[in-house]
Amino acid sequence: MSELSQHLSPGWSRFVDRLVTIKSWLLAIGCIIMAGTFFLVVIFRYGFGSDLFAYEEWLLIICFWMYFAGAAMGTYDGSHVNADLLTYVIKDPRKAHVRAVVIGSIEFIIAMALVYWSALMIIDEIDSYPRWRATIALRIPFFVPRLAMLVGFATMAFYSLLHLIVLVKTGPAKSAAQPSVPQQDDVSLPPVMPETTKTKEPAL
Repeated sequence: MSELSQHLSPGWSRFVDRLVTIKSWLLAIGCIIMAGTFFLVVIFRYGFGSDLFAYEEWLLIICFWMYFAGAAMGTYDGSHVNADLLTYVIKDPRKAHVRAVVIGSIEFIIAMALVYWSALMIIDEIDSYPRWRATIALRIPFFVPRLAMLVGFATMAFYSLLHLIVLVKTGPAKSAAQPSVPQQDDVSLPPVMPETTKTKEPAL
């Protein structure tokens, strides 16, 4: 899939590029923290015979944010796993365009429903303040990982809407012009004459 920002206005293109940059840095930093944490766990456990205190709790928060940031990135570049067989069945560009618009509309509607439910969940968490539900050891509020769900679904809906707008604006893809195959000139070959076998006359 082509870059989404290439089909947007300069202002929206810069905004989308910054969002992608932020999510890329978030994923990179999260991977480094996870790798470093597991390295320290091995050192503490097998080197000092102790355990790293409550590392599962902060890793769980990081995994939440990484998971939904990765889901948003997958929506941006269209790399989600799908089992769409219609791509190989529909050959007409106009029908393929209609199919893409229908699928994009369904994806956007589902994403907006998830955004709505995530917002209700965040509102419920805010209403429970100051008695927020939190993790056992570090007392990290459940608001933090649930906020990742709202941000992730919101960016997924945003990217889905942009893809849908671009699909409607660009219209059906024009079929690529097939290269013309140069016709070879007929080369007339001289007819091959069969060889005549000479027969010997019987000796008198």
